[in-house]
Amino acid sequence: MLSEKPVRKRGRPTEAARVERRGQILDAALPIFLEHGFGHATVDRIATAAQVTKRTLYTYFGDKAGVFTEMQHRLAANVSGEPLDPETLESLSTRIVYGLHSAQMIGLHRLVIAESLRFPEIARKLHDNGDMRHIARLAEHIASEHGAHAVARAEPLYSLLLGEDYRRRLLGLLGPITASEAANHARAALAVIDLSGPTV
Repeated sequence: MLSEKPVRKRGRPTEAARVERRGQILDAALPIFLEHGFGHATVDRIATAAQVTKRTLYTYFGDKAGVFTEMQHRLAANVSGEPLDPETLESLSTRIVYGLHSAQMIGLHRLVIAESLRFPEIARKLHDNGDMRHIARLAEHIASEHGAHAVARAEPLYSLLLGEDYRRRLLGLLGPITASEAANHARAALAVIDLSGPTV
């Protein structure tokens, strides 16, 4: 006897169901964007991959650009969002290195670089939703551990956390980073910019 498929309830979905559906769409969208680029990642392709109707996608995100922006927000939050307990400048720096040097984020950055001349708004959104968010989080921890006078080092620190290995990964010359490599990279960057260990 064949098992029956669960029947989706009619009517307005609950808040939990809406959150789950949004996540389902965003999970499906990233591989579509990475495979087809922003220009050819159609709403039809994303909706089909997410197993939702186009109407549902439009209702939740407005359009393809809305999906892309929300996807960027979520990926950035995964890199430097919910803090560890406790969290230090070193642990945050390690998380940023590990997240940004991951295969997923490297793929997203390659996509944005390739499409930025045709779609400059996606490059701006990646910079604002990602880079600037991470720099702001670093600045908070620098102020807490080293004093307000050291906050100006947040942006140089971020550049060091990317480093030459990041460019090599963009070019496909290095594979994704390991957790131990991320920790070593973060500690080395903090030492170069004289931010090792709290001083206040």
